[in-house]
Amino acid sequence: MKNTLIQIFIIIFLLTSCDLKTAPEYAMEAEELEQEGKYKEAILLLDKAISKDDKFIGAYINRGADKSALGDYEKAIKDYEKVLSINPNNTLALFNIANNYKRIENYKKSLEYYNKAFTSKGGDKFYMDLADNDFVDLGHDFDVPGKEIFYERGITLFHLGSLNKSYSDFQSSIKQKYNVAQSHYWIGFIYLKTNQRELACENFNKSRDLGDKDAEAEIIKFCDK
Repeated sequence: MKNTLIQIFIIIFLLTSCDLKTAPEYAMEAEELEQEGKYKEAILLLDKAISKDDKFIGAYINRGADKSALGDYEKAIKDYEKVLSINPNNTLALFNIANNYKRIENYKKSLEYYNKAFTSKGGDKFYMDLADNDFVDLGHDFDVPGKEIFYERGITLFHLGSLNKSYSDFQSSIKQKYNVAQSHYWIGFIYLKTNQRELACENFNKSRDLGDKDAEAEIIKFCDK
């Protein structure tokens, strides 16, 4: 009887201590938490997913996105760099590294990675969009539409003082109907930098008319005089 009880306890212990969940199952649970804004809790589950499969690209991408959402940009970059060690041409990882370098105001590195993101798609002149997919969407090709890269790179180029290239990127974004209001907003600042106030105000007004609320403050500051 005593031996039987010991065996039962051993079986119960083994059943409760064994982790039977797969890496994708942990990632799916983490995704539910991410949708609720519970990024710290999601990271813990993604840690488990990665411990199950240390080449699970989706888990690294998602964990990087969660760290970015928490403002931990440098650690997010580390996760995306891990993705690149597995898949060097992962457009989404390259794009997200660029975004995070921009957030910490390292614009030179940001530009480097936006350019690499375009290179992974065939270049900014002849790139190919595979599929629209969110930065935490599992189970898809890790592509980023060219129009998004143009827009984000345009901001980086502006901060680097490359105004002609910045203008060109925002125009590409506008032509592809992506963030049109925000693109006109940035173009307004480009014209201000080049002492073309009338054109700056024209773009701020377009931005406001298209729904960018930030443009109103610039109109009051620079145009209503």
